[in-house]
Order: sequence, then C-alpha cells, then structure tokens
Amino acid sequence: MTVIGCSALALMVAAGAQAKPMPQGATADFVTKAARSDEFERREGRLVATHGHNLAVKKFGAEMVVAHSQTTMALKSAIRRAHLSPPPKPELTGDQAHMLTQLKGLHGDAFDKAYIDQQVKAHEDTLAVVQAYAQSGAPGPIQGAAKKTVPIVQHHLEMAKDIQSHIGA
Repeated sequence: MTVIGCSALALMVAAGAQAKPMPQGATADFVTKAARSDEFERREGRLVATHGHNLAVKKFGAEMVVAHSQTTMALKSAIRRAHLSPPPKPELTGDQAHMLTQLKGLHGDAFDKAYIDQQVKAHEDTLAVVQAYAQSGAPGPIQGAAKKTVPIVQHHLEMAKDIQSHIGA
C-alpha cells in the first residue's frame, strides 16, 4: 500500500472511531449518577483518614477510595468502548455536598457514626440506580459495567451495615 493509501486508511479508521456525544436519556442519567456516586465515595473515604477513629471505619473508608476509583475507571472504559465522549468531571449533588460538609466538622466517634450512616444510605441509593440500569439499560458496554458494579455495591452496603451494627445505629 502506498503512503497516500495508508494515510487515507488511517483517516478513515480515526474518523470511524471518533467519539459521539453522550446520548440524552437513561444512559446519560446513569453515567452522571454513577460518576457522582463514585466521586462522593472517594471524597468521603479520604476524609476518614484524618477524621475517623474506629479502625473498621478507617479500613472501610480506604477501601471506598480504591474500589470507587476502580468502578470509575471501568465506567470510563465502557464509555470509550461505546464510542461516546466522556462526560465532564462530576459535581456532587446538593445532598452529597451537604453530607460532606457535615462530616468535615466531625471527628472521632461522632464522625464514625455519621460517616457509616451516610454510607449505608449512599450505597442503598447507588445500588438502586446501578441495578436498574443493569436490568433495563441500553445493551452494550455501559450496561455491562453496571452489571459488574452491582455485586461490588451490594458488598459495600453489607460491609457498611455490619460496621453500623457494631458502632451503634
């Protein structure tokens, strides 16, 4: 193949692989909610290192940072495989920002209890969103990522409820 033929082929491949804008509707809504959830989990998880007291809470917070970084990477990979443009960096919802602000003012046992209570609620909400998209979202890589995320979120919810039962509800 000539240089011109190779260049033309490269341009056609590049044009065909160009990302499309995120579609409106359920997929975009799911991606936004999942990204916000992961961002919230990482921010709160990082706060545990300096504000938490209970060792189980500290371990849980550290795991949330790692696990939700991984689910973010998996979602970004699914978005690329679906040939969609990545969404902008997620902003927390008003409720998430309020919960984070509340935690910043707490330390020790009060922080641990508030954090775990928030994590139970956050994981219940996230599980509902991820399960719904895994069951009825558009077939493809993003739905596949949701299906893989369901057991992770279920496990986190079980962990948070277990810790909650030991430090008081």
